[in-house]
Amino acid sequence: MKRPDRDFMEEMEALEAAYLASDDPIRQSGFSGGAERWRAERGPILDAVDRSGDFLDVGCANGYLLECLVTWAAEAGLELTPHGLELGSRLIETARRRLPAHAAQLHHGDVWTWQPPRTYDYVYTLSHIAPVGLLGDLLRRLQGWVSPGGRLIVGDYGSRSRGIDPQDMRLVLTTLGFEVAGDAMGGDPHLTAFAWVDC
Repeated sequence: MKRPDRDFMEEMEALEAAYLASDDPIRQSGFSGGAERWRAERGPILDAVDRSGDFLDVGCANGYLLECLVTWAAEAGLELTPHGLELGSRLIETARRRLPAHAAQLHHGDVWTWQPPRTYDYVYTLSHIAPVGLLGDLLRRLQGWVSPGGRLIVGDYGSRSRGIDPQDMRLVLTTLGFEVAGDAMGGDPHLTAFAWVDC
């Protein structure tokens, strides 16, 4: 499978320093809108979660999103077991300190070469984790990480400060040849978009 060029990978690696410049766990997750907006814009990920199971966040940063999703799912009577993959070594160490009971399930690696030790009921990632021309290839790779009957969830984040709307993820996935099972948006106005594929 074709991989991103070195410039793209260096851009991904540079995010680690930017994220860790703050002690705020939300800012370490690449978000600066505060706790209320954080939940409003990230909570709709759980629209794709219809039962308890193992949840892998590909590009999990400091693990804060995983921690929140576990808590929010529990409020709805669902139990998610967190798993993560992160390119940045310092970020994954931060995630392991945040979720010590699950440290062995938080992995340091490159999504293009890492081989998961198992499959997962839910695999979540962002559209920007791959260059536009390689997103379909990467998502087909990630489908292989999903347990039968599970879901691949893909998100896209806009930016209020930069005036950027999120992509229509249903359209993106459909254009790439995937059969979309559902979608959701978050924020007011909408600043996040999610769509998922049944596997």
